[in-house]
Amino acid sequence: MIFDENIEEVFSKEVEKCVLRNGGDYIDSVLEVCEKYNMEPQLAAKFLSQPIIEKLHIEGQKTNILPNSAKLPV
Repeated sequence: MIFDENIEEVFSKEVEKCVLRNGGDYIDSVLEVCEKYNMEPQLAAKFLSQPIIEKLHIEGQKTNILPNSAKLPV
């Protein structure tokens, strides 16, 4: 697990690196980083930056995981 005073910044950067490496899928990248640091996705949600949350929301709508009017519980 990441133990750093800037955990939000570190976690978000790890997700962005994973997105670039794997081809742009934020949902899978967040889950991969969670697995890497042995962290539950519910806990990791607290450490996501606002831009990543927005990208996850858009990705969820495009893949029909979220309805167009849904709001993420983050």
